[in-house]
Formats: sequence, structure tokens, C-alpha cells
Amino acid sequence: MRETSRGAYRVSSYVLANTLVFLPFLLMVGLLYTTPVYWLVGLRKDIDGFLYFSLVVWLVLLMSNSLVACFSALVPNFILGSSVIAGLMGSFFLFSGYFISKEKIPSYWIFMHYISLFKYPFECLMINEYGGEQGKRRCIEVNNNGECILYGAEFLKQQGLKESHKWINLALMLSFIIG
Repeated sequence: MRETSRGAYRVSSYVLANTLVFLPFLLMVGLLYTTPVYWLVGLRKDIDGFLYFSLVVWLVLLMSNSLVACFSALVPNFILGSSVIAGLMGSFFLFSGYFISKEKIPSYWIFMHYISLFKYPFECLMINEYGGEQGKRRCIEVNNNGECILYGAEFLKQQGLKESHKWINLALMLSFIIG
């Protein structure tokens, strides 16, 4: 704040430098998280699914870093910044589609669904797990007789997700980072 107030550099310089410095660090943090978690949880057992999962986690880390950098430049002190970010993250998580489906969100709150930083990674991870050829064979729900009544591809269709959303959502996550 001292250097910015004296005109030594602009806030945009700080945000850009912060982002560039944290790119490799956040990649390392993402890989340290995804490498054990992906295989221990029992997600799709192929390298493409793992790499996409890792990419989504890295972009989530970059989005959260960008949001924190933005608010650290906008608010005057740490306490206010922490409070605002905690409130925003909580509301983003609430409206992401994980707890409340899009159809059940009141129309005056629907904008929160679309600006939620968690909506797009959540959808990416669902498509990664239940999409493609494996999703057509992957059983999610079984009836009492042991017959499959819901396959992964049908589940995605119920959620209104398509395979093309996998890459569109990544582009939207990148736009959040740049924005």
C-alpha cells in the first residue's frame, strides 16, 4: 500500500506480478493434492481423466488466488477483506448447484448461480467422471434386484450437462481468472 500510494507501481502491476509468481507454485500445490486424492477416491482409472482433474483443480486454485488478489487491492484492511471473501465464497458454494439445484433457486437469486466460482469446476468434474464412453457403462444407481437404473450419461442428461460443457466451463474459469 505504501509503494502504491507513492506511485511506485500500480495495483494492476501488483496483481499481474502476483499471478505470474503463483502460477508454478499453485500448479505444484494442485498436483500434490490431486495425485493421491484422484487415485485414492477411486475416480476414473485413466490418465486423461486424471490430467483433466488436475487441470480443473489448478484452475480452481488460480481462480481463488485471483479473487483474493482482487479483493486485497480493493479493500483497505485485512479483516474487511477476509470477511468479504468468506461471505462471497460461502454464497458461491451455496448457489453452485451442489446443495440447491438450478431449478430450485429463486429467480431473483439465479444470477448467483452463474457467477459462482464453484459451479463451473463442479460441472467439469461431473462431466469428467460420468461423461464419455465410460459414462454410458458406469452405473450410478441400482434397484433392489441389482439392476442398474441410472447410468452416468443419463445422470449428466438429467443435470442438463453435455460433453461440450467440459471445455466451455474451462474457458469460463479462465475468464474468471483474467477478470
